[in-house]
Amino acid sequence: MSSSTAFIFSKVLGPISSPDNAVLLLLLLGVVAAMGHRWRAVGLRLCLLSALILLVVAIFPVGEWLLAPLENRFPPAHLAHVDGILLLSEVEEPQLTDMRGQPVTYMSASNYFVFANLVRAWPDAKLAFSGGSGALLFKSQVKSTNSDVARQLLHTLGISTERVVFEDSSRTTHENAVMSAALIHPGKEAWLLVASASHMPRSIACFREAGWNVYPAPANYLTDGQFSTRLGLDLAWHLMQISVAAHEYVGLVVYWLMGYISSPWPR
Repeated sequence: MSSSTAFIFSKVLGPISSPDNAVLLLLLLGVVAAMGHRWRAVGLRLCLLSALILLVVAIFPVGEWLLAPLENRFPPAHLAHVDGILLLSEVEEPQLTDMRGQPVTYMSASNYFVFANLVRAWPDAKLAFSGGSGALLFKSQVKSTNSDVARQLLHTLGISTERVVFEDSSRTTHENAVMSAALIHPGKEAWLLVASASHMPRSIACFREAGWNVYPAPANYLTDGQFSTRLGLDLAWHLMQISVAAHEYVGLVVYWLMGYISSPWPR
């Protein structure tokens, strides 16, 4: 499967495989079945099952249980010398940035703060950003790329974009690693890779597979790393955590099957 085919495949099946959407589809299936006489009992059971799943997810920190192993897999590296620092694109929003006239990024804002702190800690290090556009549809309507959003954000944080090498063509984590390597030629240089903690296993695996000598600089933690027993009633937050975790676990398995990484659980 080519990289382009894999990208389209992930964009089409990604929303369908998301746990929150899966529960919604299960509920809709139950409603449709319950409307008919023959399948009414089955439909009511599916509706009840959907409600029970949502109740369990709302009360129990299932998302934290799934996310913690991902976030704990690669703790921050402490190096004696750093040659470069690379910030990985994640959820920048080029279209909203164009429409609103200011840089918009969803949950990855803390990635930029970590990157800025590392830049100050290693003032002589090379700097890079990797990320083009992850849009599948309406791409012609979006004038900017993730790299354009990053330029604005880094400028706001006081980082000279003249120092930063921007790779602005990649659409996936695999392409991030391969295209950045072709642009920068890192060789044996020691690079810190800044990415969300839950995304770090797949990111580190992809970059190392592409020949990078990278070390983790995780950001954007969503858990405290412990096996939480806290109970509550927060369906939206728990569903978001589960969706993030599921995306990464599925991504690790798919990347492994496609040969992009050597193990579904990188070390």
